[in-house]
Amino acid sequence: MPAPELVTASTREMMPQVSAATASAEELLRSGEPLLAYDTVQQALENWPGDCRLRQLSGLALARSGAVRRANEELQALREEGCIDGETLGILARTHKNLGLAATRKSVKKKHLAAAFEIYSAGYRESVRRDAVADGYYTGINAATVALLLGDIESAHKIAAEVEELCKRAIQEGSQQPGDAYWPQATLAEAALILGEWQKAQECYRAAALLAGRRYGDISSTRHQAKLLLQYLGHSNEWLDEAMHLPPVVVYTGHLIDVPGRVESRFSPELEDTVKADIAERLERLGPVAAYGSAACGADILCLECMQELGGELHIILPFAADNFRAQSVDLRPDGRWGERFEKLLANAKEVLVISQRPPPLGESIFQYSNLIMTGLAKLRAQMLDTSLHGIAVWDGKPAAGEGGTGAIASLWKQSGIPLEHVMVGQNTGSSKPTPPPILHRLPDRSSGTGNTWAFEYKIETMLFADAVGYSRLTEDQIPLFFDCYAGVIAKYNKSSPYKAVHIETAGDGMYMVFDDPGTAAHYALGLSELINKQDWASKGLPADLNVRIGLHCGPVFVGRDPITDQPLYTGNHTSRTARIEPITPPGLVYASSAFAAVAAARGIDSLDFSYIGRTKLAKDYGVLPLYHVKNEEMSSIQ
Repeated sequence: MPAPELVTASTREMMPQVSAATASAEELLRSGEPLLAYDTVQQALENWPGDCRLRQLSGLALARSGAVRRANEELQALREEGCIDGETLGILARTHKNLGLAATRKSVKKKHLAAAFEIYSAGYRESVRRDAVADGYYTGINAATVALLLGDIESAHKIAAEVEELCKRAIQEGSQQPGDAYWPQATLAEAALILGEWQKAQECYRAAALLAGRRYGDISSTRHQAKLLLQYLGHSNEWLDEAMHLPPVVVYTGHLIDVPGRVESRFSPELEDTVKADIAERLERLGPVAAYGSAACGADILCLECMQELGGELHIILPFAADNFRAQSVDLRPDGRWGERFEKLLANAKEVLVISQRPPPLGESIFQYSNLIMTGLAKLRAQMLDTSLHGIAVWDGKPAAGEGGTGAIASLWKQSGIPLEHVMVGQNTGSSKPTPPPILHRLPDRSSGTGNTWAFEYKIETMLFADAVGYSRLTEDQIPLFFDCYAGVIAKYNKSSPYKAVHIETAGDGMYMVFDDPGTAAHYALGLSELINKQDWASKGLPADLNVRIGLHCGPVFVGRDPITDQPLYTGNHTSRTARIEPITPPGLVYASSAFAAVAAARGIDSLDFSYIGRTKLAKDYGVLPLYHVKNEEMSSIQ
């Protein structure tokens, strides 16, 4: 069976008890991992579909990952089923607040903010009536914030002053556990902001940060709310980064340890202790939340070990399955216990992602692809936490000799503006060998009949599959209309669109397209989807609900010519993977793999918005993939 893209190799067995699943999801949310939290909750909901707390956490994870509308829909359904506790209503109100803040139309903005205030204020009154202090300061501070955003200064100040007293009471009466004390202290800071008590607010935010520990998700949420208030009140937020500092995310790369017999030394085993000490010093200074990278012998394993000693998260990205990777990139020396260290790190990692189950037969593209994936995932995590991304490269400083090596990814980081910690190894005595030409795979003794031998290049490409929703229901006499009208609209769009494919194939109502970069593919897909949705198909004699669904993916494929048709050919496992995304995409939407989102982020494409859908079962039993709903920045602002 084909292997799913970005398989979580370290996924644990499903929790035997719902309480364990709940605790796991809550911890992931606290540490700033809403995507992993959402996947954990979805697994648990397969066993306990009616559990209120799991469904609350599902909504909260969606909201924190940016999928606010989906979170709103899930929580509204939960409310309508009778789950009207403070937690459900509080998260529901949060989604209304976020939808209101994102809206560009004043009427929509006011509608959502008013809905948020109604829910928060009702919850606050009920909490006060029950003398529920924690629920009271939670719903109260949010009611005060939304009142301020609605321009009701009097109500905002009144509720904020009451919340201050509740927070002081909670701090005085609560346990001395840092985790228990964080939220009342952070809420006290927010109340001070609303009341204009600037010095007090700064002091309270600093005090909250000291209590937070590694609860980076909670710190990020608090910072986001503070920045919102400061922006509304017209004050600078520069002091906030110092008061509530969020450590960066790190992505690392580096050379393999020299194999026996290497002619020109690059990373001698004798340098291991020195290099590790240098890495440790840099990581200790940065104090990162998490590290993203691979696990080859040499620099990778040293970075992981140093990060583990600091207590940070390890996110390991392997280009192919662990046993094959160990054979090719870890067990290269008889000394150093690299294999043993590799296995230990995988066992202790927070996440292990495997891109392809088998190593490809040729080329560096899989390593280039892996570098883009790890960079993109690290960048997306940093964006989600609202913190910075730093790179660490254990590198001899020489120009890249190939697209998959240390020099190539370090150059990409520099071009992308990612601050780079350069740990120098080897002798920088000049440039390395020039970049070799693309590796071609010759098919033995096969020709087109004209004497040509067919050669394939292995390249990273972006693929799109589109399918007409409703085509199978067309009557015989509607088929010509479909190609005249529906296909005709697409043909005109292809000519006028600035986003051009390098390859197009069609089969009936299906379309397969290849693009050189994810940004071009995504903007083409979004434009096509919008165009198809605008058409009045009924007036043209076609079903009124005729639509399109589009799937996107990015990965290495074989590029050559088809021996049968003598036409260009783009094919491979990643082509099949793209084809399995499209059938599960809802009509009128564009879905993409997590690999697509990561490569887009790594290449600095910031004009797209990715809302996490979750780990989704693909068509034709192809496995499970983490998927995203793709929008552009304008679409992500609720109209």
